[in-house]
Amino acid sequence: MPIEEANGLKLHTQHLATGEGMPPVLMLHGLVIDNLSSWYYTIANPVAQVADVHLVDLRGHGRSEMPKTGYKVEDNVDDVVALLDRWGITEPVHLFGNSFGGVVSLALAHRHPDRVASLFLIEAHFAVEGWGEHMAGSLALAAFGLDEDAVQDWLAENADRKLSRLAKRSERFLTETTLIDDLQAEQPITWLPEIACPTYAMYGAETDIMDRALELQAKVPGCELEIVPGCSHSLLTEQSGLVRDRALAWLARVS
Repeated sequence: MPIEEANGLKLHTQHLATGEGMPPVLMLHGLVIDNLSSWYYTIANPVAQVADVHLVDLRGHGRSEMPKTGYKVEDNVDDVVALLDRWGITEPVHLFGNSFGGVVSLALAHRHPDRVASLFLIEAHFAVEGWGEHMAGSLALAAFGLDEDAVQDWLAENADRKLSRLAKRSERFLTETTLIDDLQAEQPITWLPEIACPTYAMYGAETDIMDRALELQAKVPGCELEIVPGCSHSLLTEQSGLVRDRALAWLARVS
């Protein structure tokens, strides 16, 4: 269980090495009930056949440290940049972001364009007008495809299973940290036209954030958008084979 100290935190990471010459890939996961395993058990290993793949449990998630404060998007960006520095990765990386991981990926590409070779986004969920209020009204998760009842049902269901530790950790994350307040304070993104790297975005046709997909396509220069029929916000797990194929094809093109 590799634990890295970065930006004052202990972060759980995994590294899948291939030895190929392609720029490394860094994969960022979704919010609260997600962690690096969603990448590891879907497309990380196939991608690692062509590029070094780095995975991280974002602060508060998985086996990483859960500080009481510091859950703004910019805090997560700072963590990722600190990890890249610790790993000695100075060349631009291919950033893969799922849901909230897509938010962090976009923000990193905007703040540190020299560190990002390309963006591969799945159901990227970024702040628009009213985003914070909507999240605060439903445990900060409605905007990520889960309403308050769904979260409580998930916690109740898993509390009686082997996943009880994850359920309890998620509940603690929501109630004992500044996560909700920090996300509520996020301001709408206005800088999408400034994203300079190649960008590929995938969304399910049944997603509840189709407006984000269309905004990315309209505002990010050259953004390629694919809408996958019959899929929801859980596109990564619902169509992991398709996502894998698209990811490998994307890396072959941009590298």
